[in-house]
Amino acid sequence: MNQKASPAALASVRMTDAPPQDAVDIGAPAGEALPACVLLVEDDLVSQRVARRHLEQMGYVVVVADDGAAAVKTCMQQQFALVLMDLQMAHMDGLQATREIRRLEGRSRRVPILGLTANAGADELARCTTAGMNGLLVKPLQRARLAQALEQLASADQALAPPDPEPHEHADPASALPADLANLRAKFRDDSAFVRRLCQTFLTSTRQLMNELERAAYAGDRAQLRALAHKIKGASNNVYAHRAAALAAQIEWGSTGLTVSALNPAIEALRRAIDEIATQVSSELP
Repeated sequence: MNQKASPAALASVRMTDAPPQDAVDIGAPAGEALPACVLLVEDDLVSQRVARRHLEQMGYVVVVADDGAAAVKTCMQQQFALVLMDLQMAHMDGLQATREIRRLEGRSRRVPILGLTANAGADELARCTTAGMNGLLVKPLQRARLAQALEQLASADQALAPPDPEPHEHADPASALPADLANLRAKFRDDSAFVRRLCQTFLTSTRQLMNELERAAYAGDRAQLRALAHKIKGASNNVYAHRAAALAAQIEWGSTGLTVSALNPAIEALRRAIDEIATQVSSELP
């Protein structure tokens, strides 16, 4: 399999549930070779940077929307070869946004939509396809899996394969290093400048999320606590911070059944883990 799907091929992709005459070519005019445009709908800054980097290195132009409502508005104003849609967002989540896009576009134009989630599973995939998505990709986004999905979408006779299991869901918080920066650099072809910016974005955004999480815990707001822990888990996995991701997952899962006081040790450990990542980044990525 090729390492990237052709932007030109994706630009004329057909939806499997639309008749051939409904196919829309949103590529360049004849004689011009402009890259296809992808709408990335993601409210986490770290996930935004990772997905955008992969797509741009594969030859796509990327437009970013920070939430579902912005995605719906942008889709009605501009044609895209593909929409990558995060599922869990404030104000309007990815499933709601997809249903609204499908309602507004009707049958005349059916843009391919792939969901993005940190929680893979058959139930999640079923929810996505019921809402009108073409498939589901697991975060942290892997370039090879993204390329495979784009190739499948560009082939009218292929169905998108189910998502692979989440790679870091069961990381051991006691044994994991603060962050696997060696693998992170390898993932981005040893681009130390980009990795440094990505880690700084992670530290800035995650510290803000930790402040909000601690306030939610103090207020006993379980729903907000769960949502914030989920975001920290996703951001941590993006930078291979396995211990922080595992601790955030403990808080996310525990927020539905445990008392907030029972979660305090994990919250304190997560704060320390983020501080340890900052120390490691300062040492290894000066």
